[in-house]
Amino acid sequence: MKGSLIAGMIVNLFLIVDPVGLMPLFATITRDRTRRERHRMIRKAIVVAFLVLAFFAAVGRHVLDYFDVGIPAVRIAGGILLFVIGLEMLYGRISRTETTDVEEAEAASKEDIGLTPLAIPLLAGPGSIAAVVLFSGMAEGAGGPLLVIAALAVVMGSAWVLLRLTDRLLGLLGQIGIKVIARVMGLLLLFVATQFVVDGIRASGAFAGR
Repeated sequence: MKGSLIAGMIVNLFLIVDPVGLMPLFATITRDRTRRERHRMIRKAIVVAFLVLAFFAAVGRHVLDYFDVGIPAVRIAGGILLFVIGLEMLYGRISRTETTDVEEAEAASKEDIGLTPLAIPLLAGPGSIAAVVLFSGMAEGAGGPLLVIAALAVVMGSAWVLLRLTDRLLGLLGQIGIKVIARVMGLLLLFVATQFVVDGIRASGAFAGR
């Protein structure tokens, strides 16, 4: 049971974090950097993003309880946010909830993009934060956050590998191939987001008795 739960979290978080879709942007804003500098930035970004998301996985449910926010509300709000991100991915764009054109231009001139914008908000953005809070609340028992953190470790490990292979994969698949994969992932994320909203409405009892 736990195995299937973690597997579902891994798939969903991978779609939301979308390291494949980040490759063209990462290649563009680090085009003047050496391989060693790129790898250092990736390492920093992965560590920071993991710690940020792990923090929200650990305390997210407590914050929701403090504000008396139920899981149905988180499902609905998270689903809407993920739907917007998935729609942006479907059209081959980095979500505007994660970066703006101005931020991307500034990133290209920065000495080190490991902390911003790569870690925050590209890897650990509003969508991924909402997702870990949601998954932490959905997982039953005190060990729920640990399951989310375990899934996070797998996703961030995958992102680390993929970003290090950016040049090789872009050369193999090309910009068009990467965008096609990112759009397919965006479509899948739309399905996931819609299901979150449907489950949230159903759990809230909004249509009970109708």
